[in-house]
Amino acid sequence: MEQPGVCVPTQLASARELAPPRTGSRRLSTPRLYWLVAAGLVVLALATGVAALADVRERSALLTDVSEVKAPISVDAQTLYRSLADADATAATAFLSTGGESSDLRTRYLDDIAQASSALTIALRDADDDETARLRVVAEQLPVYTGLIETARSNQRHGVPLGGAYLREASGLMQQTILPAAAGVFDSTHRRLVGEQAAADGFPWPAAFFGVLLAGALLAAQVLVARRSRRTFNLGLVGASGIAVLALLWSFVALGASTGRLETGPGSPAEQVSVLANSGRAALQARANESLTLVARGGGATFETQFVGRMDELIGVDGTSGLLGKALAQAEDDDRAFIEQARAEANQWRTLHLQVRAADDGGDWNKAVELATASGDQALPAVFARLDKALTNALSAGNQQVDRQADGAEGALTGLAAGFVLLTIGLVAAVGLGFRPRIGEYR
Repeated sequence: MEQPGVCVPTQLASARELAPPRTGSRRLSTPRLYWLVAAGLVVLALATGVAALADVRERSALLTDVSEVKAPISVDAQTLYRSLADADATAATAFLSTGGESSDLRTRYLDDIAQASSALTIALRDADDDETARLRVVAEQLPVYTGLIETARSNQRHGVPLGGAYLREASGLMQQTILPAAAGVFDSTHRRLVGEQAAADGFPWPAAFFGVLLAGALLAAQVLVARRSRRTFNLGLVGASGIAVLALLWSFVALGASTGRLETGPGSPAEQVSVLANSGRAALQARANESLTLVARGGGATFETQFVGRMDELIGVDGTSGLLGKALAQAEDDDRAFIEQARAEANQWRTLHLQVRAADDGGDWNKAVELATASGDQALPAVFARLDKALTNALSAGNQQVDRQADGAEGALTGLAAGFVLLTIGLVAAVGLGFRPRIGEYR
């Protein structure tokens, strides 16, 4: 029996009706998910653009530094060493002149000292700490060297036998102190040049990382939107993907062209410059030692040993290897003629030197001096002059090739930085256009 005033429900309430009402959901809503994905894509696009822009600017700065700073510094260091070594060789040769000092040799010596002083001033301006220390050695010892040379000349003019001793002391100072310091400057500047070339030729890892991440994120975003909106394509995201592909292709082509125009490592123009510079060093030192052997009048065995060592370094014992053999193996067709001429002249020089040594060792010092200082196209001085000129031309061609490659590599990057800025802006706008209408559908 029903009791009055008591209400008995005719059916049980469902769990949903009895449960407390929900105030929120742990599941991320679609509009909010779209917002997060869009924001993530924008951040990735900006990060990729910034990384790519930074890489391009760094490469351009390095290439500009190579062509406008490091390569000229390397040339100045080459000029410094060559001028000093040629001054020493010229002074020793001039000392052998039996009829008085040649005005041509005197002029050449003074020109070498002037060029060395000028190159020294320029090199000091752009040198790092280590190079500055070496250049100071050159700056401090060069006046001592020239003073010894002038003392030797004065003694020779007055017939004082001490002239040869002063000359040998001056040459010892040049070859044991000044030239090693100058060679160290060239080696240091050349390493800096090669280092910047290698840095400009490296792979853009940060930009590549963010680029791959962005490409994967764009693909995932399109799949997400397609499943949620039941639309196969989202024009905004398709456009963003197209922009990303365009940026990737442009980067690939531009960086590939830049890298292709900038050779580094063994066989590169920079390596060839180093080999040719060392060839010039060996030739000039050999010339000085050859003259000093005669100046010593029978006491120059040490100088002769050094001459043989420098010639072996230059063309090898067989006359076809050594530094010039290495340079010839690395040279391009346009530059081979200079190196081939230098090698031929070096072999001819060695043959003439044997004649000089035969006369000197046989007791005919005057004949040896005559052979060493004779005039004529086939005489030893003319042969050495052609060798020196061929090496200078080959080295100049190598330096020009380094400049051309740096300019070409930098030119391949023209417009890439500005393009990245515009493409990044376009990509961000495309992402916004792709998600805005989808988010608006839920309002």
